[in-house]
Amino acid sequence: MLSRRNIRIKVLQALYAATQGQETSAEELYQLYLQSCQRSYRLLLFTLNHLVATTTFSLKEEEVRAAKLLANEEDKQFKASLYHNPLTQSLVKNKFLKTETARMKADEIKDEDILRKVYGEFSKTEDYIAYWKKGEDHLEILLKLLKFCIAHPLFEELLDDFSPAWSDDKSLVLGTLKKILKGLPLEGPFYEEYIPDQILVEEFGQGMLMNVWKHNEELTRNIGPLLRNWDVSRVAVLDMILLKMAVCEFIYFPSIPTKVTLNEFVEIAKLYSTEKSKEFINGVLDRLMKDLQEAGKIKKAGRGLVE
Repeated sequence: MLSRRNIRIKVLQALYAATQGQETSAEELYQLYLQSCQRSYRLLLFTLNHLVATTTFSLKEEEVRAAKLLANEEDKQFKASLYHNPLTQSLVKNKFLKTETARMKADEIKDEDILRKVYGEFSKTEDYIAYWKKGEDHLEILLKLLKFCIAHPLFEELLDDFSPAWSDDKSLVLGTLKKILKGLPLEGPFYEEYIPDQILVEEFGQGMLMNVWKHNEELTRNIGPLLRNWDVSRVAVLDMILLKMAVCEFIYFPSIPTKVTLNEFVEIAKLYSTEKSKEFINGVLDRLMKDLQEAGKIKKAGRGLVE
């Protein structure tokens, strides 16, 4: 589920948090980073659980329509297909998923009233009305429900309350949920595919986190001379952390091409720092990369990586 870019961002966030307020130990910093990685996975389960819970309100709508004394033809025709269809049911009946969601404490429904309102609004859309009348295209309606929920302010409020980093993980979670829905019906512990990869989290993420932490002063000395017309103390905190992370990746991760590192950190700067950071990071890293190569500090290994 987590890519190298996601890991880089979580390392960035942990290092930035360590610059705010009280002094942080290496262990505290590492735990902060680990919790962030785990939180993304929990958020995925939480969102999936709430998406399924939203479909249950079609059952209530079916009951209400059936109980009407003067039911019209549409009331008689309505069926809770959104819940009863085989795709949704493969999630509802998956005992492995239910156990894992409970284990990760992502099974608590935060506010049924919100889900009821979201379903109520979705039930009035042309897409949904056309769906229950035909009783087909189950995947298409679940994808539309997902899109509707994610865009709904009340549903997003639930996600924000559950995870303060929702906005950072939004595209990651949404992309993964689409993949899950497109793979339905699913059986067994299918969610294991999305558990954060231990090697990526520990070897790559922890390695970068601890190298920046341990070599902070040395990294500052390496970067300082290349900040033309800039005082190190005046460089944006996030930009400085990004530069240090990139240098660590240049030096301590021999399997990652330097151009990949440069491009990745420029992209992250576009997302998380100031408007001018893209050009600033790109220019400084390009000079740093050349200086480090000339000094013999960058040693790439592997097919096509010897520079």
